[in-house]
Amino acid sequence: MSSTFAKYHWSLLLYLFFHLFSCGTKAAVAGEITFFSNRVDLVNNGSYARWVREFQAQYPQARVKVQGITDYESSMPKRFEARDYGDVMLVPRDMPRQTYPKYFVPLNDLQLSENIYFPDNWAYDGKHYAYTQGVIAEGLVYNKRIFKASGIDSPPLTLDDLLANAAKLKTDNKVPIALNIGAAWPLQQWDKAVMALSGDGNYFAKMIQDSQPFSAGKPYYKSLKIAHTLFTSSYSEEDFILNNWEPSKQDFIVGKNAMFFLGNWVVPQLVESGMRSTDIGFIPFPFDNSGQPKAILNFDWGMAVSRYSKNPDTAKAWIKFIITHSDFADVAGFIPTDKSRKSRMPQLTEYMSHQPVIIQAAPESNDFIRLANKAGMDFMSGNYIRDILLSPDFEGSMAYWNKRWRQAKANFHTTASGEQP
Repeated sequence: MSSTFAKYHWSLLLYLFFHLFSCGTKAAVAGEITFFSNRVDLVNNGSYARWVREFQAQYPQARVKVQGITDYESSMPKRFEARDYGDVMLVPRDMPRQTYPKYFVPLNDLQLSENIYFPDNWAYDGKHYAYTQGVIAEGLVYNKRIFKASGIDSPPLTLDDLLANAAKLKTDNKVPIALNIGAAWPLQQWDKAVMALSGDGNYFAKMIQDSQPFSAGKPYYKSLKIAHTLFTSSYSEEDFILNNWEPSKQDFIVGKNAMFFLGNWVVPQLVESGMRSTDIGFIPFPFDNSGQPKAILNFDWGMAVSRYSKNPDTAKAWIKFIITHSDFADVAGFIPTDKSRKSRMPQLTEYMSHQPVIIQAAPESNDFIRLANKAGMDFMSGNYIRDILLSPDFEGSMAYWNKRWRQAKANFHTTASGEQP
């Protein structure tokens, strides 16, 4: 009897311990947090309100306020300076890694790294400070209805096919491809294209060693030459001054614009705006004439928790909820960060049916960001690419950027760790 009682006694203690530990952990998820999001569309259409309700149903003592920030890239630096960046926010792309501990708390205790894409992208000194809110496949979005009306039976699989299709669409009074030059930020796709053209997701780390990366035959030259050809052939929109991002989506829906070079995240935005999903096609962008498609898998913004948050456990629980429990990825148009979850987007099925070579983008090193900034290259922001497209002398522009890069590199010293000293 005593042995049986002892076993029961210890079982009871273990039950109470784990029960109390579980309750204590859940009890810690309490209080109010604010999340600053770049997805204003998901704030406006009520998606975030639904996720907040679902989260708060799981954690009744928690409250979440979501604030959509337009022009997130340019708006948030001032908030960081003023320590007014909420409890959960997206890590600025040009923030050096060694500054992460100054602004954020580690997320390692969430124990997500073994099951997600890009777990180390925002790591520093063995600690993870952010996890991506979604994974992006970069590619050519095309309007199937317009293609069919113009007698184009299949999407372009080579660069020559793309230009021939563009010429046909232009003859039919369509805008073949919306580059969104006025908005500028969509031009970041031509920064990303160099990973496909080099076949290397870590190309930017190697670019540091190149004194003339804009020379003919090199990835950046090839990428920008494609964009320049599309623009100078009048295959893109006429208005290159105003920010026509939102109108460009409507023009795509009604059949004025035929293509975009963007990530798969744009698909649900088009559907949300009234387009039939069955009219939207998505394939790897045909960067060359090899016939072998290359798929760039990229990471979206990284979600982090402020070191100044009064409720960090709640903030961490929100990030874990978005990644592992919510349908954020499907609604936002991403491949889920959690590898165990599958995308329900039919366009991704079409994309992968072409059996592309997968190129997984690596995070840019601090050394690269420092050198790009020193050269005046607003990497992933699009303004310098807009200037190149608007220049009447493409070769002169390439020579100019080679000079800028070479001059910046002349007095630049990389660090042994790859981090800014």
